Amino acid sequence: MSSELSRIKERAATRELVNKIYDNAIRSYLIHYSCQSFYENATGGSLRVTSIAVRNLKSGQTHSWSLHKAAELAGQLLNIQENIDQHEHDMLAEYFEFLEAHRDATYIHWNMRDENFGFAALEHRFRVLGGKPYILNDDKKLDLARELVTLYGRKYAPHTSPKGRKGRMMSIVEINSIADLDALQGAEEADAYNNAEYLRLHRSTLRKVDIFANIFDRIHSKDLKTNATFMDKHGIHPVALIEVIKSHPLVTALIFIATAGVALLNYTRIFSAVRTLFQ
Repeated sequence: MSSELSRIKERAATRELVNKIYDNAIRSYLIHYSCQSFYENATGGSLRVTSIAVRNLKSGQTHSWSLHKAAELAGQLLNIQENIDQHEHDMLAEYFEFLEAHRDATYIHWNMRDENFGFAALEHRFRVLGGKPYILNDDKKLDLARELVTLYGRKYAPHTSPKGRKGRMMSIVEINSIADLDALQGAEEADAYNNAEYLRLHRSTLRKVDIFANIFDRIHSKDLKTNATFMDKHGIHPVALIEVIKSHPLVTALIFIATAGVALLNYTRIFSAVRTLFQ
């Protein structure tokens, strides 16, 4: 019972947070990045970052940084590999400048949680290249992947999509018919990196922040399609069911009306009794 009540409280807190972020959408961003393949990293060193994208939740305006853009600005678009560390450094420097300038914003991400893939990984990579990163506070980060589990349960989407693609993200994309043109998967990203197709990786990053925005909008409007059942989302204990019923706006209104009615009835009885005494 206690675990189900805890889930109810966590879900309510997440709903409140989603609404708060949406109400302040102009100061909220979707963020994602692409990097060197996880599958081909024999040295265990930090992974080269190839592109980063940040999309405003309200306006849809997107800021992005990439190896090929940095190389073009340096006049080396046709020979990126010759000075690739410097291009990556310049790209990350601009990203961290943006982050510091928008430090009070909320950043909505997908599993960007550690030094393998996440904000910490970007920070470490910039240090490796000689830079000094701006450290974003954790309370400014919202992991969309984790919040989906909180709202819809662990079975909300399969780890392999109906079309055979890996990851819950692509399962949600397919279940909701969200446009995913250019969005690459793990093996495709590995091939793109090995073939120095940095523009292709950049397009994938841009598409994924669009996908995140679409998912977040559907969460807020409560019309995101998932595989979650009623029991997955609300639990099966009677106490949990009572809490769900009590939280419904119509039930709340009925309770208020009933309470007001009882109060009025009691007031009428008291007034009648007092009047009888003085007659």
